[in-house]
Amino acid sequence: MLSNRKQPQNPPPEVKVKKTGLVRQVRTYRLITPLYGGGAKPQQPDEVTVVRASEIRGLLRFWWRATRGGQFGGSLEKMRAAEEAIWGSATGKGKGTSPISLAVRIINRGHEIRQVIVRTRHGEKRVNIGDPSSPYGYVAFPLRDNKGSVWGGVEFELHITLRTASVKVDDREFNLQEEIEAALWAWETFGGVGARTRRGFGALELVAWKENGHARPVEKPQAQDVLIWLKKKLTEHVVGAVWAPGVPHLSHNPLMALTNSQSDGIKAWQILIQRLQTFRQRRHKKYGLSLWPEANVIRKVNGLAPKWPPNVSNPRLVEKFPRAHFGLPVVFHMPHDKQLKDDFTLRGQSAPGSDKPIDRLASPLILRPLACRDGKYVGLAIVLDTPREPPYGLEVDGFPPNKKNVRADLTKREANTEPLRHVLNGEPDVLKAFMRTLGWKEE
Repeated sequence: MLSNRKQPQNPPPEVKVKKTGLVRQVRTYRLITPLYGGGAKPQQPDEVTVVRASEIRGLLRFWWRATRGGQFGGSLEKMRAAEEAIWGSATGKGKGTSPISLAVRIINRGHEIRQVIVRTRHGEKRVNIGDPSSPYGYVAFPLRDNKGSVWGGVEFELHITLRTASVKVDDREFNLQEEIEAALWAWETFGGVGARTRRGFGALELVAWKENGHARPVEKPQAQDVLIWLKKKLTEHVVGAVWAPGVPHLSHNPLMALTNSQSDGIKAWQILIQRLQTFRQRRHKKYGLSLWPEANVIRKVNGLAPKWPPNVSNPRLVEKFPRAHFGLPVVFHMPHDKQLKDDFTLRGQSAPGSDKPIDRLASPLILRPLACRDGKYVGLAIVLDTPREPPYGLEVDGFPPNKKNVRADLTKREANTEPLRHVLNGEPDVLKAFMRTLGWKEE
């Protein structure tokens, strides 16, 4: 059934600059990668606007916390008070409207993508975008069996109005333009729109912007200077040093890595997807036994003997679930073990006194293509500073109550055991080990 809502045909009305401090920006974006979801229905874009101003406000709030949330000495209350004064709040102490107005005008709604062409030994064929053989299959797996779609070619304008130059919170004054510029830069560089942006969907490219009617230059790095440029901009926009516990954030020297430059943003993204898939699914052979320990831990808990890859001398079972650090939940489906009829789900333990486990924990790893000034694109991988595990630990749904609590962190010795060392090369931090596959080196 089609929505009765109508697509806005005109840009928001112009705001005349009369008041000191009033600033209006119009920023034009195109999506480098397809838009995944973003509407009221799961896995579907909005029926009318595709990209919504309310969604962008929430994303900018996140990236404001990630860049500016360290200036409050670790106080969550003080950070929230400043956030509500800048971005608005419907409830609480800072109840009121935001001095920042946002509106979206869709330039190009784009086109639906349900299938892609893949090459096989028997020629080309069309498959669902989430199919395992699809170049996007590893990150678009929820779309298998035609449950949803993505949209390519989306372009839109973001209209921003700052109605005042600054806001005051508890005797501190915040320059609004500095605060929003930090959030915008981080969102444009590391974020996107829609769902699954941490795996590269909905990646943004700023193609033009105006301020109070005057065109401004779009700042992009040369492909060979991306890391230098990123560190310079992080130094400019990330302020403070102590964040409240549990607040994901950037730092001046985060864990970052790049692919070689590509002529196409999709190619750069696909390199990242392939590297992550190869690392997380590392096997003895393409369809052989996993070199990760989780499947053997599941077998042991269920009274089955471990299965080891051939030619592995002195194998030792590390009884942990290290891939939890890539985000939760993790579902283990083991069809070749006929005795194990059900799947096993790795998730967070419930809080004391609660019977509701923590089913989701966003991955700290962000993968996306980044547009460069010379028309090239690089694949960017960055790890946010954020807890790697839920606050009350991990559990496996499907394990007996006395064995369901598990751990993910590894010791140096465990990272060097057979066969896990063939994945990690002795690095106990699994995210660092992955970043090394992209050429990252510890300074």
